Amino acid sequence: MIFEPEHWEKPSPREMLDFLDRPKATGKPTGSTLVFRKQLSPLSVYKYLVARFGQPYGFQTMAKKPHDSDNLFHWDYLLKAGDTWLHMQGGNRDVHVTVFGKRMSSKNWAKFAKALKGDFGRCGREMAAVGATLEKWSVVSNRFALIADACAGFHEVLTDEQDLPDFAPGKRRSNAGIKRYHKHVEKIGKRADRVFSASLSLDLITPVLAEAFINLVILMTRKDELKRNPRQYEHYIRQPIDTRVFDLHLKCNYFTAGVDPNSDEYKAFKRVMDRRNHNLHGNIDPGRDAIETVYFDNFTPLYERGADPILELFKNKEAVFDVAGVLARYHDVHTFLIYVLSLIEEKPRAEIEMMMDESTFGYDVSRERPGRLFSSLEVMMLMPLKYDDELNVDWR
Repeated sequence: MIFEPEHWEKPSPREMLDFLDRPKATGKPTGSTLVFRKQLSPLSVYKYLVARFGQPYGFQTMAKKPHDSDNLFHWDYLLKAGDTWLHMQGGNRDVHVTVFGKRMSSKNWAKFAKALKGDFGRCGREMAAVGATLEKWSVVSNRFALIADACAGFHEVLTDEQDLPDFAPGKRRSNAGIKRYHKHVEKIGKRADRVFSASLSLDLITPVLAEAFINLVILMTRKDELKRNPRQYEHYIRQPIDTRVFDLHLKCNYFTAGVDPNSDEYKAFKRVMDRRNHNLHGNIDPGRDAIETVYFDNFTPLYERGADPILELFKNKEAVFDVAGVLARYHDVHTFLIYVLSLIEEKPRAEIEMMMDESTFGYDVSRERPGRLFSSLEVMMLMPLKYDDELNVDWR
């Protein structure tokens, strides 16, 4: 009856205990296990089994952590197919099927999957009823967390390179001295490439990080009128950043006070955001962006001070990199983020802080509710198991 799922039966508790106490076969194992990650949908199999046999009752189900999605296996069923026992269990994205007492060939597995999917049609109404009880969550990319991770990487480069290199040219009166000079210039040049890329990127992304944070707070705390009216919500999150910030306590729940425009945190934040357009459009301000002065007599350049031309070139670039300024602006934004969080009640603040660390989060569209769906760690079991998409068989 392995290939006749309509005749599968739910064992009694006594039969399940007897199954555990059954005599173990000696010699080679006579059962077969296949992991389905393509031919059978975990959702469809789960709805089918719940519709047929009720809520999961297997040994793995009893052993998993309750009220938590952080489990290796989330549900399982032990079933009787005539004299044969079947075990079906669900991981995050696959279904493990074990047939006890029978060696299953690839063709047998294809026949099994076809028979099971065929019985889905017979139980379609019951499966639909089970599906109607399930919460439907969209997995959403958390732009704030992704941007924050990128910023953290650039910040690490700049903090590691805060100490200025030695721009002294050194003596070059020997071959050894010339080689040392070449290595010195090469080292400084590589550092300049790292610092320029990191400083430019962090300076450009820091304001984006701030906007992503404000929008995440709005998403998680917005009042019911914004939830009910998507147009109003879209209008609000497209407002200038200062308008969004000052309206947080008016448009969102859980704020104990509004942002104080005279606070040091907001003033520093505003300076960062005011600078954004200048950088974003690549504007050049000859007064502010000048790094040194040179005089010309026709085509003859005359510098005010002498120096090694190559090392002085890299030294001048340090002013362009503005590592100290970039880091200060990045820290100012983080200080403002902490300030905004301090204006929110303790419990919702803790939920927002948790969501800030998640690269993805769940969103229940029907209830307009964000939430954490999974552990931040992705775990899977690596065992020498067979998988359906690795079998050389015609599944039709």
